Amino acid sequence: MTERTAPRVQPASALERQFWLGEQIAPASPANWVLAEVRADGPVDPSALDAALSAVARRHEALRTAFVIEGGQVVRTVLAEPVAEPPLRLPAGTAFADAAAALLGADTFDIAAGRVHRAAVAPDDDGTTVFLAVHHIAFDGLSQEVFATDLARAYGLAAEGRAPDLPVRERSAPVEPAAAQRTELAAHWRSALAGAADLPVPDDGPAPGQRALARAGLAERRTACPPAVWQAVCAEARRCACSPFVVLLAAYGRALAGITGGADFCVGTPVVARSAGQADELGCLINTVPVRMPELSAPGAVERVWASVRETILGSALPCDEIVRAARTVAGRRMPVFQAVFAFESWRRVEHPAGPVRMHTVPVPPVGAVAEVQLQVCELPDGTLKCVVQAPTTGAWAPRLPGLADAFRTQLGLLAAESAPPLPLVPEGPA
Repeated sequence: MTERTAPRVQPASALERQFWLGEQIAPASPANWVLAEVRADGPVDPSALDAALSAVARRHEALRTAFVIEGGQVVRTVLAEPVAEPPLRLPAGTAFADAAAALLGADTFDIAAGRVHRAAVAPDDDGTTVFLAVHHIAFDGLSQEVFATDLARAYGLAAEGRAPDLPVRERSAPVEPAAAQRTELAAHWRSALAGAADLPVPDDGPAPGQRALARAGLAERRTACPPAVWQAVCAEARRCACSPFVVLLAAYGRALAGITGGADFCVGTPVVARSAGQADELGCLINTVPVRMPELSAPGAVERVWASVRETILGSALPCDEIVRAARTVAGRRMPVFQAVFAFESWRRVEHPAGPVRMHTVPVPPVGAVAEVQLQVCELPDGTLKCVVQAPTTGAWAPRLPGLADAFRTQLGLLAAESAPPLPLVPEGPA
């Protein structure tokens, strides 16, 4: 096991600085929280699971890092040991929403003290569900897969009666664009987003301020698209020489435009900011970037969205807060640049052997409002698309979520129909 030395201090990354600032503006905001879920199928030994959870927390510096001001800047200080309470025991069969209510609260996290996570376990007849409440400053979607991989490794050792010691995974030092590259990227975004419009509020309702969004509860609507829809999405993506993400984003843009009458607005989307050497690292290693929605009603919408996505990719190295500063032209309380968010989880969810049990992650929705309206789509192993649309409970979007979910499904079908092969010609019979 790697020897630990004195606490290491590094400058926080751009995204970590954003989450730190968010805590100062709206303390204990659900928008800054994540609740991960890992399923363990088979007979689980509670003591071995507790030991495995402790081992994973010791392995990953992200789960034992404090964020403080030092020398006038936000820094991350890696602690020798994690600051966390023992795993919470939940009633058998506890569902995600009930686990969120039990784990997430105003006193769950203290990022200045390094208390950035807490676990809970809920047994049932077929195994155990592990819930991990984490502050977003230390965790992203792919971190859930890393966490499950290491939890399975540690549990397998503990189940065999061995010490579940895992080598320490040091956090990577933040890498940000140099000054000259920053200037070029800022110019790129000013040009790409010049004249872009805000997304209209449905029914001309009041536009929520950013502080109200951060503190709001969530309304949501869940739906699913069968595997045939995913197959059609992939066929349309092949026809347009792009990824299925683009087809899904185009359908979302069309649905938003149909409900609001909006045009030329932007949709924010998280993109992976992990290097090849960070594949096994816990942390918030993403950047949320805007994609400008082009003309969506006419044929060829997917190709036009794909062109916008390419422009976004070219500028994705600039942190989100700097994109906002470069492109924002009018100050206001409302979210700048984009008011809608789209996230697509398409990564492979591996089933990990862990002694007598097998572990795998479960797709989970956001637990806080990160935009005025947000859509998450997850590809399940059987090709089903799990879709969750969410909005603040007090906003104009909350009552429109069922309509938005239906509109998204409808637009997916219309876009996919563009790739359908033409009907075969039937030879005419004799006159």
